[in-house]
Amino acid sequence: RLCGYPPFYDENDAKLFEQILQAEYEFDSPYWDDISDSAKDFIRHLMEKDPSKRFTCEQALQHPW
Repeated sequence: RLCGYPPFYDENDAKLFEQILQAEYEFDSPYWDDISDSAKDFIRHLMEKDPSKRFTCEQALQHPW
């Protein structure tokens, strides 16, 4: 939790699960304004919806962040 809250949130569980399944998240301002672009890039790769494009453990370990 780099910004203090989880990446997915909704009061409605069904909507929350849909957000998770669709990998729908945002880097909301002002909470993410001070987070580096490298950190955001790392998170984008870890939360990639398509498993074939998502970072492997080895790729994650090689990321500069």
